[in-house]
This record gives sequence, C-alpha cells and structure tokens, in this order.
Amino acid sequence: MAQDQIRNRSDGTAGRDEQSSPPPSPSSERDRIVLARNVGLPGCIGMVMGIIIGTGIFISPAGVLAGAGGSVGLSLVLWVICASIATCGAMCYTELSLTSGKSGGEFTFIFEYFGPVLAFLRMWTILAIIMPAISAVQGITIANYLTAPFFSDCQYVPAHATRLIATVILFCLVYINCVSVKWSSRLTNALTVTKIIGLMVLIISGIVNMCRGYTTNLTNAFAIPMEVNIPMAIYSGIFAFGGWETIAMIVEEIKDPERNLPLSIIISMVMITGIYLLANVAYLTILSPAEILASKAVAADFSVLALGTWSWTIWVFVALSAIGALNAMYFGFSRVYYAAARDGLLPEAIGMINIRYRTPLPAVIVTVPIVMVCLMVDDVFKLIQYQSFVMVAFQAITVCIIPYSRWKYPDLNRPFKVPVLVAVLFTLAIVFLMGLTLYTSPVSSVVGLVLTLIGVPLYFFFVRWNKPPWFRKITGHITRGFQKLFFVVPEEGTTAK
Repeated sequence: MAQDQIRNRSDGTAGRDEQSSPPPSPSSERDRIVLARNVGLPGCIGMVMGIIIGTGIFISPAGVLAGAGGSVGLSLVLWVICASIATCGAMCYTELSLTSGKSGGEFTFIFEYFGPVLAFLRMWTILAIIMPAISAVQGITIANYLTAPFFSDCQYVPAHATRLIATVILFCLVYINCVSVKWSSRLTNALTVTKIIGLMVLIISGIVNMCRGYTTNLTNAFAIPMEVNIPMAIYSGIFAFGGWETIAMIVEEIKDPERNLPLSIIISMVMITGIYLLANVAYLTILSPAEILASKAVAADFSVLALGTWSWTIWVFVALSAIGALNAMYFGFSRVYYAAARDGLLPEAIGMINIRYRTPLPAVIVTVPIVMVCLMVDDVFKLIQYQSFVMVAFQAITVCIIPYSRWKYPDLNRPFKVPVLVAVLFTLAIVFLMGLTLYTSPVSSVVGLVLTLIGVPLYFFFVRWNKPPWFRKITGHITRGFQKLFFVVPEEGTTAK
C-alpha cells in the first residue's frame, strides 16, 4: 500500500490506467512503445566498470599516495577503504532502484520521497552543468590522447583540431545511443574490455619488472616519509571510484534486475579494486613514490620506461577508456531526462520514445547544444569543480531515504535490502566529504550552490506556472512538430518485463 502511494506521487495516472485498461495480450505487449529490457548482467558489469575506470587510474593516481604520506602500503590500504565506501553507496542505490522499479536514479528517488522541487534541482544540475561540462572535458581529453602520438614533436596540439575531433566523437556516441540500446551496451562492454587490456598490459609489465628484481620501491612499504593527510587521501580515492550511481538510472532496461543489479555491483567493484591495486603496484616497480607524485600522466611515464617504442599504445588505451566512460554516461544520464519529462518536470517531448528504435531519442540529444557551447569554453573544467560539493550533497540526501523509508513505510516491498548501518556509515562518509570540500574549496562550493539554486525560479516558471491556453497551444504545436521530425511517441504503459 505504501509503495503504491509513493509511486502514485510520481505518476498520478498509474492506478487509473491499470483499472480502466484490460491486461494486454502477448502480441500487443510486444508492440507497445516502451523501453525494453535489453541490458543483461554483462551489460551491467560493463557499464559500471566502463564509467568508473575512466582516465584517472591511467593519468594521476597520486592523490591517495600523497594523502598516505608517500607510504606505499598505507596507500593500498586506503584504496581498499575507498572501494568499500563506494560499494556501500552502490548497494544503497541498488535497494532504492529495486524498490522504486523506475529509471532515473537519484532524480527518481528524491522525487518520490522529497517532492518535485528538490528533484528538479538535481535534474537541472545534471542537464545544464554536469553532463555538458564532463562531455566537453572528456571529448577534449580523448582528442588530445588520440592526436598526441602524431604531435610528439610539437609543444601543443592545435585547439581547433582537438575540438573538431571531440565533436565527431560526441556525435558518434549520440548517434549510437539514439538508434540502439544494444549497440550502446555492446560498445560499452567492448571498450571496457579494451581498457582492461590496457591496464593488464601495465600490470603484466609490472609483474615482469618484479620478477627482474625491480622491487626497491615496494620495500619498507609502510614507511611514511611525508606528512599524512588521510582525509584528503579518502577524498581522492572515493572520487576515483565515482560513477557507480549511473547503473541505478537504467533499472527499467535491465533484465532480471533483482538478480543482475546487485550482482553486477559486487562483481564490478571487486574487479575494479583488484585492477586499481595491481596498477598502483605496477607503477611502483619503475617509478618511485616521489616520481608518481610529480607526474601528470603516470601511465604515460611508466609506458615510456617499460614499453619503449610501444608506449604510444597506452595513449590509445587511455582514449578508448575515456570513450567508454563517456558512452556509459550518455546512456545513463539520458534516462534521468527521460524520467524527468515523464514526471512532468521537462517538456513532454523529451519523455518520448522513438517508434523504430525504442530508444529515448529526445533525451539523448537534449544536451547536445549545451555540449557544443561547452566545447568552445576554455575553462569548462571549473564547472565540474563548482559542482563537486553539490554532487556529494545529493548523494547524502539520497541515501538518507533508506532509514527514512524503513521508518515511514516499514511494509514497503523491498526486493533487495541493505543493513541500515551501511546507509548510515555511507552518509557519514559523504557528509565528511562535503565538509572537506567546503573547507578546501569554499568559493567553488558556494558558486556550485548558487548555480544549483538558479533552478528554483526556473522550476516555478516552467513547471508550476499555470500556463494560459495560448501558451499551451504553442507548446503543443512544437511538441507535435518534434514528434513528426524524430518519430517519437509517449511511452505506452510500463516497461515490458
């Protein structure tokens, strides 16, 4: 009963439709325009690993080592602690996803429990700031790494060239996500395998070096030559595991989600943790802790020493790794916009599905114009820095739903449950991160809050305002034109089982 009440808050027509419409026949079930469940266990694992293993472990794993005071052993222990915290958060989101049964991730959870205003602010930050900025930064990063081997003798790669390459890559990913869920999932899986191969090249090189006796940097592993800053180490480590929340955004498209969602989280986080630990050990077989701390691209420096003339392959692996992470982001975040439009917080057309491809095509392309603008801005990375505080704040708000829901709706059907203590400990860790972010970057944190609160007047103007008939008529014409242009229609019922 409580579950029905919660869901009806986000879909007031659900109960009426179920009562007034007879159960569909098997043939009509297949013909309904819905988001089909095309993502199996390998797809879930590929998405989690694909978005978490981005460019960070290749470029700069120095944050944890610096916080550990240069201690190799302590840094590895802190990597495990950070992985455990991230896994706790992922399992909390798994409970909320399976309880809700709806895509959208944080947006959906906040909408169901805390109402549309806060949910709109979360959607606003993702739509207008986070996703476009990350897309632009990742696109430029990919272009830089793809072109670096060809411009090795130059001081810099021409900016127009990198922006053009970034634009082409972004449009290719948008196209794939528009025409096929399976293609997008398979691309993510393929690129996840590719990035694992790249990391395995580094790891195997490290093992070979250890067999040759290059273990000087691994002796006296728990010696601490510098000042320890454990909070900063945990801060860096948790962000290196960022992205696990994306899988909660696509629960309606996962096959057998009650089994595959928690299983994919466990498998992915164990594999990622092992890869991160082995990669750090591999780096240390050639590079000293001081050299790692001073390096801007650890994998590149390592590959030059370990692979020689084949070092360029690591640059390609880094680029492919970034492409995989970006594709997984487009897949996941487009479902946030789709869920927001379905719940009335974005224009109706964004919540429609292409009748041929069965994809949320409008939700995939909605951020493209903003991304193109961000590609032209040199300091777009600052937008991501501004949102660091806001992102962790919304994570804390989201996980607080678990103890609140257990108290408010004790009889709610929960296919998967985590101990409340896990949610409490994760929330405390996130609150700690919020405090640390506010302390280290107070100006950026305040700017991020201001950018987020800009969404309040936008909500009241575009959502709460009772539009006059002439305004609704104009928007209706625009929506119908959009439908004809992109062959999209509203979702028919709920996602097919």
